[in-house]
Amino acid sequence: MDATLEEKRKALLRHELRRRREEALRLPRPERRPESALVPLGGAGDQPPLFLVHAAGGSVAPYVALAAALGDDRPVYALEDPGLHEGVTGDRDLADLAARYLAEVRELRPYGPLHLGGWSVGGAVALEMARLDGGAALTFLLDTGLADEPSRPGDDELAAWFDADLAAMDAELDDAERARRFPVFAANVRGLLAFRPTRVEGRVVLLCAEGCEPARLDRWRPYADHVQVVAGDHYTMLQAARAEALAAVMRERFSEVSVR
Repeated sequence: MDATLEEKRKALLRHELRRRREEALRLPRPERRPESALVPLGGAGDQPPLFLVHAAGGSVAPYVALAAALGDDRPVYALEDPGLHEGVTGDRDLADLAARYLAEVRELRPYGPLHLGGWSVGGAVALEMARLDGGAALTFLLDTGLADEPSRPGDDELAAWFDADLAAMDAELDDAERARRFPVFAANVRGLLAFRPTRVEGRVVLLCAEGCEPARLDRWRPYADHVQVVAGDHYTMLQAARAEALAAVMRERFSEVSVR
């Protein structure tokens, strides 16, 4: 391909991803009910939809590039944390959150096996959804951590983690937005640190970022049917430069389930 045409193609892709990200961040969204956590991210084919649960920050924006890379033949929905609108007080049980999300997912897709997933905290919530439903064909854990033992960090420690998370994603928040989003982050991280997985029906796939510690892989092996390391770190694995590679791995796992 001519170098000039290739640059134009890349520029158009960057523009489309930026447009989708801005659309995903815009509140409220006209394409969904205000009280719904479900946000459509693309795809209109006849493949079973993929439902991706938000990470600790609660936003669905990190999934925009991945949804585009997965193609148009599979609908992709993301679940946004209702705490971004309703507020969060106290600790959070991920099983309660999973039950709420599962009800919304089954309202949209009342029959048939589910395809679920989530990045970081979202993977743990997706696994809980699979456990509660019993009808998930495939659950993706995208670089989801698993603590050795349950713990409950204080607000100061969580605030430092929150700032590091924002810096890694190159996100800037004003004071009001930070005050709105930090309680969501804190509740989700505490929920993950208290989370204890169980074996579920269906296939569970752990996709870890490069450099993830072997101990994390070992902790997940009793609960995951397939463990694989993918390109990028915890944050870049979902960004546009890496999303196509991640999507290719996920499509392979989808094809394995479809022929079982």
